[in-house]
Amino acid sequence: MSVTLKKRHLILLISCLSICFFFTTKSNTLEKYVSDNTQIRYYTVNANDRVLNDKKRVAEIQQRIFEIHDKLSQSMVKVETGNSFASGVMISEDGYILTAAHVIDAVEKNFKVRLHDGSQYLAVCLGKDYTADYGLMKIEPLKKLVFSQLGDASNLAKDEACLMIGYPGSSEKDPQAITRIGFYKGITANDYLKTSCIMKPGDSGGPLFNLNGEVVGVCSYINKEIDGNFYSSVENVKKNWKRLISGETINHKKVNYDDSITQAPNTVNPFVLKGGKKTLVKVLSEKNKTIYKAVVEIRSIHDSIEKITLGSIFSKDGYIVAKSSEIGDAQIYCTLYNGSMCQASLIGRDKDNDLAVLKIKTKEKVNSIDITTKQSVYVGEILGTVLNNERVGWSGIVGLEADIISTRNIGYLGVDFKQSGEATIKSVSDGQAANKAGLLSDDKIIEFNLVSIGDFEDLIKALSDTKPGQKVVITILRDDAVMNIDVVLGERDFSEHKHHIADNVITNRVKDGFPYAYTHDMPLNIDQCGTPLINLDGKVVGLNISRRNRVSSLAIPLEHLEKVLSQILRTAENDI
Repeated sequence: MSVTLKKRHLILLISCLSICFFFTTKSNTLEKYVSDNTQIRYYTVNANDRVLNDKKRVAEIQQRIFEIHDKLSQSMVKVETGNSFASGVMISEDGYILTAAHVIDAVEKNFKVRLHDGSQYLAVCLGKDYTADYGLMKIEPLKKLVFSQLGDASNLAKDEACLMIGYPGSSEKDPQAITRIGFYKGITANDYLKTSCIMKPGDSGGPLFNLNGEVVGVCSYINKEIDGNFYSSVENVKKNWKRLISGETINHKKVNYDDSITQAPNTVNPFVLKGGKKTLVKVLSEKNKTIYKAVVEIRSIHDSIEKITLGSIFSKDGYIVAKSSEIGDAQIYCTLYNGSMCQASLIGRDKDNDLAVLKIKTKEKVNSIDITTKQSVYVGEILGTVLNNERVGWSGIVGLEADIISTRNIGYLGVDFKQSGEATIKSVSDGQAANKAGLLSDDKIIEFNLVSIGDFEDLIKALSDTKPGQKVVITILRDDAVMNIDVVLGERDFSEHKHHIADNVITNRVKDGFPYAYTHDMPLNIDQCGTPLINLDGKVVGLNISRRNRVSSLAIPLEHLEKVLSQILRTAENDI
């Protein structure tokens, strides 16, 4: 054999080995990011575990959430999808992001994502499966990233506690990641996991976590029931990993929405709470021995229409706090927990916090909540809503720490944008502000009221400082010509544009714009605002003020509530 031929054979052998090494490395990449949770999942299981009482089990679940939440939230990814946002989760240190196939379908090949630390990257779409509704994208990070491992969805037990984190305010200017608790129920014939972790648009592509801190599902779709939340199983992701990273579309057929499930097995593990949220309610109700006696039903008249809501007595003198926009000015009567009715007078209102203070006239000794204690709340803390009876009305967790709650009532253009990194208009809605002003598809917005616009997010920030009816000057690039166009911004009517099943929820008329409130995942009725929240110790930790949307309600922390109520009372005294 000639020397030349030997060299060729050697080169061919090296090439083959290199190719084998490449694919071996790729296959091992997934193994590196899939958790071997055999040791972790059962780390507290022992002979006594089966007989742990519900109270202790709930406390253990809360403690576990506290332990894992920070790391989970750091693996979250916000996905920009034209004129709104969706969710994803980082599943490798080198930039693989798991999301829903229908999220990837809403964007072009390359698009922007934002990580937990605020850093932004251009992501590339890889493989996807439309039938199972999951997909993969990739960024090239400058450093090793915080990520969450893929877990074992097939090992989930009935009523096993789980967490969902996502960006449900898809149409807001800068939605924040909100955490929710739920319990696993079973799997559909199409391999979708059903849980009571409530979700809505914007959550799409977000992760479902078990309490080992592993991703077991991807947020996909809901039905009309509040507990009808369905997640794509990560078992399909693991099975098709090589095809995903190669960019293959595995199935083109869209999701078949079959909601019937096979019940999950009754496996014993530390994070199973038999009965799920109903058992949370039961445990919290045991702490509600006297607090419910401070909750009253309030009837009043506004514009000849009777309004009914709840409120809380916060003083032995008979002062009551309630949601102001649910209280009329005339014929105000309160019914105490024991059924006795008494007349109430309106002492004052605070418009910013949507609070009203009433005072009842009664000779009875009244129960009251203590608003002077400094009870902090933490993301992941289990809370219950106290109504006017011994049974706690709702249970859930704090999903977002207290902060300013911005209003959605900002100026509205009425356009969709292309996903190209620029604020280029894809389509214009008939009859909306942009259409009336003469903006067209393919117009590129380069300035908004003299503020330079580089991309969609710049425009969202500029719009966030506007109001409906405000006149603005928008500078566009059209066919290489620069034009200034005057636009009178409109108002987006969320109540009439219920294009998604998640919008078919009755929310409070005044539901956001609060100076300081925290978010929780209890689906309050709109007449249940003004009620106290308690923690697992039975301590009051806030006052419900709003049912905001399908997945979240708002509560005012005690320290802020006390200041506002004190100011209302001082103002009333000065007016006498």
